[in-house]
Amino acid sequence: MPHPSHLVLLAAAFLRVPGRRLRALALGNDAALRDWIANESATRLAEARRDARAAFARLDELGARVVSLGDSEYPAGLRDLRDPPAFVTVRGTLPAQTGAAEGTAIVGTRTPDEESRRAAFALAGRAAPPIVSGLARGVDASAHAGALAANRPTLAYVGSGLGSTYPPEHAELAERIVANGGALLSELLPGEPVSRWSLVRRDRLQAAHAAAIVLVQSEAAGGAMHALRAAKALGRPRFAVSPRDGSRYAGNALAIAEGAALLDVRADHYGGDDLR
Repeated sequence: MPHPSHLVLLAAAFLRVPGRRLRALALGNDAALRDWIANESATRLAEARRDARAAFARLDELGARVVSLGDSEYPAGLRDLRDPPAFVTVRGTLPAQTGAAEGTAIVGTRTPDEESRRAAFALAGRAAPPIVSGLARGVDASAHAGALAANRPTLAYVGSGLGSTYPPEHAELAERIVANGGALLSELLPGEPVSRWSLVRRDRLQAAHAAAIVLVQSEAAGGAMHALRAAKALGRPRFAVSPRDGSRYAGNALAIAEGAALLDVRADHYGGDDLR
């Protein structure tokens, strides 16, 4: 059994006790530190409960819910991550779980050319559902729209807390996703803002949820490459649309060089048996 001082030290570390307090512990002033921790714990617990009540109230307003790692509804593919989120907030309908990753993630640049927009739209109508993307401008929006046009479920992993749509102009698209039997998902609490960090973290969730991922168009340093790298780490099948000339497709060329299978959309290979 750990010595009581060790337990106090663990509690102190968990509560982020200032260094001077840890020094007091090291010098043997355990009683004073234990009193400080008890008071600090009560304060932090009260704050945590207040924040939790506010979060659940907001989820209720949105018609959303929390799905935790212990729930049967938790997306099975996320469990393959080294750092699966302890929970995701969900608004809408999740597919029944089969115990494995499902669907196709379709990702790419926020500024695609017209051919790539058409490719993303068409792929979403042919690849294995559900169609998973990130509600971003460009390729993501085209993929969600293609799934909706084909009356297929689509899931959007978003980079902000539910209740605030990013980008704002996709609020109507988000509503259509939910109304069509799909869902919006986030690992953040309602009201948490979008950030570069949260968008990168979101990318790994798209990759983990789906059984395969398709890169439609990306520069070598494009944000969609985060999802490709996450899929590679998970051993998911990766596909990349045939790159055309120029740096705007450098990410596609890089993905293919690193083992992604080629999709030649000019030959109408938008989905086919390989993605089903």
